[in-house]
Amino acid sequence: MSEIQGCSIAVDAAYYIHTRLEAAPHEPLLPALAGLTGIRSSIEADLDQWKANGVVPFFVFDGQPITGEDETTLARSRQSNKKTDYAWELYFGSKALEAVQAFGQHTGMVLRA
Repeated sequence: MSEIQGCSIAVDAAYYIHTRLEAAPHEPLLPALAGLTGIRSSIEADLDQWKANGVVPFFVFDGQPITGEDETTLARSRQSNKKTDYAWELYFGSKALEAVQAFGQHTGMVLRA
């Protein structure tokens, strides 16, 4: 931190979020919860550390998608939905343990692009 103290830095937002998700404890029900759990405290800790050292982060987000990227993302999302639907079917069929395993076997749309 001392090397960049007092500086502004550019942060690749997608990469940064991916690294925080990879460092987070595995939560098998993340797709069922429909969101991120525990990541907020990790991001806030980073922001506090940067602030304490006078570092100003500028988060840079991806621009326009390249040709075909939207179609690929949509196909992956549909496949993920099928897996999530299957896990919910297990859950509603009173197979809670199998449902947790099914949710935990894929990260779904939540973590994959």
